[in-house]
Amino acid sequence: MKEFILKLENLTKEYPGVVALNNVSIEFEKGKIHSLVGENGAGKSTLIKLITGAVDKTSGKIYYKGNEIENNSPINSLNKGIIPVYQELNMIPTLSIVENIFYGNEKTNGLILDKKYMLKKTRELLTEVGLNISPETKIRDMGIGNQQLVEISKALVRNVEVLILDEPTASLTDNEIKNLFHIINKLKTDGVTIIYISHRLDEVLEISDTITVLRDGKVIDSKSPTELDEEMLVNLMVGRDLIRNKKEKEKEIVSQRVLEFKNVNTNKIKDISFILLKGEILGIAGLIGSGRTELAEAIFGVDEILSGEVFIGGKQKKIKSPRDAIEENIAFITEDRKSLGLLLDLSVLENVTYSSLENISKIGVIDKRKEEKLVKNILEKLQVKYSTLGEKVLNLSGGNQQKIVIAKWLLSNASIFIFDEPTRGIDVGAKEEIYNILRSLTEEGKSIIMISSEMQEVINISDRILVMSNGHIVSEYKSSEITSEKIFIDSASLLKEQKNG
Repeated sequence: MKEFILKLENLTKEYPGVVALNNVSIEFEKGKIHSLVGENGAGKSTLIKLITGAVDKTSGKIYYKGNEIENNSPINSLNKGIIPVYQELNMIPTLSIVENIFYGNEKTNGLILDKKYMLKKTRELLTEVGLNISPETKIRDMGIGNQQLVEISKALVRNVEVLILDEPTASLTDNEIKNLFHIINKLKTDGVTIIYISHRLDEVLEISDTITVLRDGKVIDSKSPTELDEEMLVNLMVGRDLIRNKKEKEKEIVSQRVLEFKNVNTNKIKDISFILLKGEILGIAGLIGSGRTELAEAIFGVDEILSGEVFIGGKQKKIKSPRDAIEENIAFITEDRKSLGLLLDLSVLENVTYSSLENISKIGVIDKRKEEKLVKNILEKLQVKYSTLGEKVLNLSGGNQQKIVIAKWLLSNASIFIFDEPTRGIDVGAKEEIYNILRSLTEEGKSIIMISSEMQEVINISDRILVMSNGHIVSEYKSSEITSEKIFIDSASLLKEQKNG
C-alpha cells in the first residue's frame, strides 16, 4: 500500500491581480522521486514556498504524515524535515564546510560549542555524499558541484524526510550530475522523499518515479515517466506547438566588422583573435572552464587586457573597465542574473532604467512620463509578464527576470550584446522567446556573442561558432558545419594535451 508523506489539497495562492496557484492537489509518496515541471511562471516556485512555509496559502490544505499543517513557517518546516535546496545556494562563502552545515543549528556541550562532535558529524556526512574534502575547507574555495553536495549535507544533518531540489544540475558537469543522481537514489532507498524541479526534461524522465506538470498555476497531469517522452512533456507544459529553433538556412551576414580581437591576452585567456560581424550571432562553445565567460569579461572590461589589440567599428580602442565598454555600446547579459544582473528588491521599472537614467532625465530630473512609456514599450516588445511596474523583480519568474535584464540593456541603445548562458534555468517556452529576441536584435543590425553550455543550443542559434579550450580559441565553424561531437572533441583537445604533457 502506498504511503503518502505529503498531500496538497486544493491549494490556491492569490496575489493582487494574479492567481499564482489555482486549486492544486498533489500527493507525494514516501521514498519516491516526484518531479515538478512547467514553464517559468507555471506555479512551481509558489508551490514550494507554500510547502516550506515561506508564504501563506490563500486557501486549501497541506497534510504531512496524515496531519494538517497549520501556521506553517520555514522554521517549522525545517524542524519537520522538509528541507529545500535552491538553485542559488544558501551558504556563507567565507565560512568553512562545518560552519555552514551547522550554521543556526550548532551543537553545544553545556554552554560551549561541541566542535569535536560537529567535525566528526561533518566528516560522516561528507563521506555519505561522496565528498572527500576537509570539513574545514572554506566554501569560497570549492566548485559549484561540491557546494551542492554541502547543501545536501546540511539537509542530512537535520534528518531530512522531504528533500526539495530546485534546478540542482543547472551548473553541474556531466560527472557531477551522475554523482548527484547516485546520492539522490541512495536517499530514496533510505526512505527520503525527493521533490525534484528541473527544466532538463531528459533528467526528469531518467530519475523520476512520478512527474507532475503545472501550467498557469494548475495541475495539468501526473504520470509515470514510462508513459511520457520529452515531446509529450513539452506539449503538456506549454499547451501549444513550439517554433523549432533550428534555422532552415544560413542568413546573409553583412561583412562589416563591429568588433575585432587581435592576439589578446589576459590572465585567463591566451592569444585570442576573432571578429564579430554586424547582424550576426557568434556562438562561443566549450566545456566548463574552457575560458568562455573569461572571454566575455575581457570584452566587457572586467578582466584587464595585458597585450593585444581591440578594434570597435574599425577603430582601435582601450577597454579598461565596464564603463569603457558601455560607452562603446557593449552590453553584457551575465550568467548570474540574480547576483550581477538584477536588483531583486527594486521594482520592474527601477531595474529597467537604473543604467540609463541619463537618457530619460533633463538637468538631473527624471521625466517620469517618458520613463514609464519607454519601459512599457520595451516590456511589451519582450512579452514580459508582470502585474505592475512597481512589482519587485524578486517576484517574477526566471524567464521574465532574464527578459528584464535584456530590457535594461535595450534601453541603453547597445549595438553589441554579450549573452552568457541566456537560457540557464528557464523553461522550453521561455527559451523560444529568448531565441526570438536574439533573432530580432540581429534583424535590427545588432550583433550578438552568445555563450552556452548547451551544445545543441549554440549550434541551432548561431551563425558562426568559436570553440574554446583551456583559455584558447581552438576552432571556428559555420553553423552548418558543426556537430556536438566536433565541439566536444575540440573543446577537450588542449585539456588532453595539457594532461599528457
